[in-house]
Amino acid sequence: MNENNETSLKTETDDTANLSTSPGNAETPQPNGLAEINQTLAALQDLFEKQIARNQNQTEMFDKMYAEMKDYKESFLLEVLHKPIIHNLIQLYDSFLSIESQLDDILIGKENNILTDELSQYRQNLENFRYKLEEVLYRMDVTPYKDSPETLDRQLHKTRKVISSDDPKQDQKVAEIHKIGFNWRDKVFRPEEVTIFRYTPSAGEPPLNKKEDNTNG
Repeated sequence: MNENNETSLKTETDDTANLSTSPGNAETPQPNGLAEINQTLAALQDLFEKQIARNQNQTEMFDKMYAEMKDYKESFLLEVLHKPIIHNLIQLYDSFLSIESQLDDILIGKENNILTDELSQYRQNLENFRYKLEEVLYRMDVTPYKDSPETLDRQLHKTRKVISSDDPKQDQKVAEIHKIGFNWRDKVFRPEEVTIFRYTPSAGEPPLNKKEDNTNG
């Protein structure tokens, strides 16, 4: 009886061992399947990164286009809105200069006149207002000429009047400045209005050899 039991237990143990080592039940790895999964994940990651880069480039492109359109819009508005205002402010500036010049002429030789002090103070007030106006223009990128060329420059000058001269050295020289010039954004906004000399040879004297007449500013 004991021998039969031992034989039966041994048989069951062997069967259990055979089941545990059976090829059908073993959890063996599948290298080919893992490799395919890794390749697929790598391809998806590469595609994802490319899409992110493409979206970033598109965003940068749109940002650049928006900035350019904004600059164009601002420049257009400045061109349309500021120009008439600048013209009016410069005309007011000219008026201040004209009145100051007239007061200077009145004050000449009238040191003991009763109105001298009042006129002098009035002239000083006008000059102060003109300086304040100049500051307003400066904030709008408008500045008066720093230097006035002594010789006619067609880009900077506008000739109002021509004076004949028998001195060839004075030809094309600026004789008088009527209105000062102004720049806007480093470009000429209003040319300087001037009177210039033009050499006129005497009878029998040959004219200057010039290819063109530059008296028209």
